[in-house]
Amino acid sequence: MAHFAHTHTVFAMLLIFASWSQAIAADTKTNRRDGAKMVLVPAGRFLMGSTSKDVDPQFQETGLPIDWKKYTEDEAPRHARSVDAFYMYRYEVTNAQYHKFTTATGHRTPPHWKGRDIPKGKGDHPVVEVNWHDAMAYCRWAGTSLPSEAQWEYAARGAGAKNDDGTLKPGPAFPWGNNWDRKLCNNSSFHAGVDLLSAKKWTEWYESDQAANHPLTSKVGSFRKSRSPFGIDDMAGNAWEWCLDYQLPYQTDTLPTKSTLRSRRGGSWANVALHLRSADRQGAAADNLNLYTGFRCVMPAAKPRTKGPVKVEQAGDRFVNFVLEEIKTAQTRMKTITHAANLAADRIVHRNGELLSAGDQSFSLEPVWRAGGIAFSRQYTPEGSAAGFKKLDSPEDKVPYYRTKGFVDHFTVKKAAAKDVVLLGFENETEEQKHAVPLARQLLAEKSLVIFFGSAEGAARLTKAVGPSENLLTITHTVPDGGVLSVDGWPKKICSGRSIANRLYLWAFEAELIGAFLRRGKMPGILLSVTYESPQVFNQPLLNKYKFVPAFNITPVQEGKLGRTYLGHIDQIVGRILDGQRHKFRKAASWLAEAARKKRTSYALLIHGLDPENLPGDPGLFKVFSEGNAYYPQLDKLIQPDDVALFVGYNWYPRRLARTVDKGKARQILCFTLVDQAPPNPALYGEVGELYHPTSFDQLPQGDNRIYIDLRFAQYNAVLKVPGFPVPALETSSFAEDVVYWHLVADTVELLGKKK
Repeated sequence: MAHFAHTHTVFAMLLIFASWSQAIAADTKTNRRDGAKMVLVPAGRFLMGSTSKDVDPQFQETGLPIDWKKYTEDEAPRHARSVDAFYMYRYEVTNAQYHKFTTATGHRTPPHWKGRDIPKGKGDHPVVEVNWHDAMAYCRWAGTSLPSEAQWEYAARGAGAKNDDGTLKPGPAFPWGNNWDRKLCNNSSFHAGVDLLSAKKWTEWYESDQAANHPLTSKVGSFRKSRSPFGIDDMAGNAWEWCLDYQLPYQTDTLPTKSTLRSRRGGSWANVALHLRSADRQGAAADNLNLYTGFRCVMPAAKPRTKGPVKVEQAGDRFVNFVLEEIKTAQTRMKTITHAANLAADRIVHRNGELLSAGDQSFSLEPVWRAGGIAFSRQYTPEGSAAGFKKLDSPEDKVPYYRTKGFVDHFTVKKAAAKDVVLLGFENETEEQKHAVPLARQLLAEKSLVIFFGSAEGAARLTKAVGPSENLLTITHTVPDGGVLSVDGWPKKICSGRSIANRLYLWAFEAELIGAFLRRGKMPGILLSVTYESPQVFNQPLLNKYKFVPAFNITPVQEGKLGRTYLGHIDQIVGRILDGQRHKFRKAASWLAEAARKKRTSYALLIHGLDPENLPGDPGLFKVFSEGNAYYPQLDKLIQPDDVALFVGYNWYPRRLARTVDKGKARQILCFTLVDQAPPNPALYGEVGELYHPTSFDQLPQGDNRIYIDLRFAQYNAVLKVPGFPVPALETSSFAEDVVYWHLVADTVELLGKKK
C-alpha cells in the first residue's frame, strides 16, 4: 500500500485495540465491536500433546485401525506448558459477526455466501471458508488475536491435575472427558447416526445425498454437554479453528526452523474422532479456503499489581522503588507537562511545525521511529554537534537500521526553524553540562520552541546561562547527578536514574501531546511495532506522506488523561518485573560476581541502546555492546569459559547468541518479554530465522548455564490506547530493560561489596 487511497478500510482492518465493555460477570466480558461473549481462562499449567498411551483408547473405542504414529506424531513429545490468563470467545465467530466485519471494512466474504449475504438461516452458525489471513483481518478489526496453540489446547483440556508426587496428569482427550461419544459434538458420525469406522464408510457418507447441503455446521453452542472445563463451547467439531502459530514440531532441546503452514485445532462437522481430540493438530496453508475451517478469538487478561513499593530484599529492589517513586512524582507534575504539550501542539498544528529531538544520542533517538511513537518525529543533528551518530565497529549491513546512513538521511534534520518544537535532553550529565547551553542557544536563536528534559539542577544551569525566554520550557525530574544507590562496601554511588527519568517524562509529554492534537481536531500518525504482521504496509504512508492522518472521527480527551494513563501502565510493568523472579536475579548476580572475582569478562548485549559505560553510576562490570545483534562475530571470538553473557532484548529468544555462548562454554542471562501469541512475522530487528518468540520459557533449551528473566512489558511494546486510532501508542520496553540492567548491577555490587 503506497497510498492511503482506502484510508477507512485499511485502518478499520488494522484496528488492534477496540473498546471493551466492563466485565458483565466475574469471568466474562463482551467485545463491543462484534458483541462476542468472552470467558476468562485463568493462568495455569498443563501437559500439552500426546503419547501413544493417550491416543490408543480412542482408536480402540471407535474401532479405527489406525497407526497413531502416522497421524499424531506431531503431537509428541508431550510436555508441560504454562499459560498466562486470557479471555477466549465462548463460541466460534459466527456468520452474523463476520458479516458485520465485512460490511464495516469491505473485506471479501466467504465464496459460498451469496454475494455479501449470509446463507439463509445460518447467521448463528460458525463462519467457514475463511483463510488465515481473513481470520487475522477480523481479529484486527475486533481488537483481538487468534489463539496460540498452547492457549487453544489449554482452554480445551483445562488445567492439569496432579499426581501424588506433584507431577502433572494428562488432561482429557476431549473437552468433556476421555470417552468418545458422537452425540456430544457436531461431527461426521453424528450426522451419519453411526460411528464411521472406516475410510470407506466415511466416504460413502460424505458423498451421499446430503453432500449438496455442505457445510453441515450447527448453531454455535448447540452441544452444551461438550463444554470445556472453562465453559467454552464447540472446541470439538463444528469448524476447525485457525491458530496464530506456524505448524511446527514441538521442541525439547532444539528450536523450530520454519514452516509454510498455519495450525488448526478442534476438527469439524466432517471429521471423525481422531481429529476431534483436543491434542490433535492439522496444518494448512495460510491462504487455504475450505468449508470446514473457521476461527475464534482471544485477548490477554490484565495483570494488575499491588500499588506501592516492592519489598526490599536485595540492593536492586531499592532501584525498582526509586523508579516507582519517580513515576508517582511525574503524576504530580502533569500540569506542567500538559502546558508544554499544548504550546507544542499549537506550533505544530497552526504553523505546520516539525517535532524534533536533540541532545546526546540516547535521548535524541528515543522518540524517533519507535513502536507507538509519533510518526513525524525527527532527530535534530546540527553539523559538528556532539549529538552526531557514533561510528560502529561493524559492517553496515549488521548495524540496526536507525544507525545507518539511510536512517540518518531520512530521519534527521540539520536546521530548525521558528515553527519547530525541539525536545532537548541528555542521559549523560557530563554531556549535558558540556553541550546543553550552546545547543539551546542555537535553537533559541532560530526561535524554535525548546522543551528541556532533565534534573532541576540541570534546568537551573541552563536557564541561568541562556537567560529567560518564552521559547524555553523545562520539564524536570528529581534524579540527582551521579549514581542513585549507596551499597555497603562500595566506594561510589551506583546506578544511573537519568535515562529512565528523562524517558519517563518524555513519553508522558508525548502522551499529552497526542491528547493536545486530538483537542485541536488532528490525529497524528502512530507507528505500528515491527513485530506485527507486515508493519511496513501500515507505517510507510505515515513516514512518507502524512503528518496528520485524514478520515478519522476524532474524540477529544481531557488534559492529563493520556499522560496519567500511560504512567499507570509503566507503574504496572516496573512493579511486576520482580514477581516470581527474585531468585533468578539473585542467581544471575552471583554468576556476575563470581566472574568479576575470577577476573573473567561479563558481556552485556543491550538491544535497546542503553549506553551505561558513559553514564555516571555504572561500576564497569560489563563489556557493553549497546546494539547486541551487530556484534555476534566479535563475541564469537571473545567469549571464554566462565565468562557471562547478559542479553537484554525485546520479545525474542536470540538463537544465534545462545549458540555462540554455548560454544564458548560460558553462562548466559537472557532477558526478554514473553509473548501472549507468537508474532506472525519475525521482528525486523536482527536476522530473520534467528529469532524465536516464546510464549513460555518451557519452550526454550534448558540447562545449568542459562537463566531466563521475563521483562514483562507490553508484547508489541506500545501500550496506550488513543481514542479512534487503530494501533497503540508509546513504548514500554526501555523502562523494563533499564530496570533489569540496573537491578542486576546493584545486586552484583552488593555481593562484591560484602566480599570486599
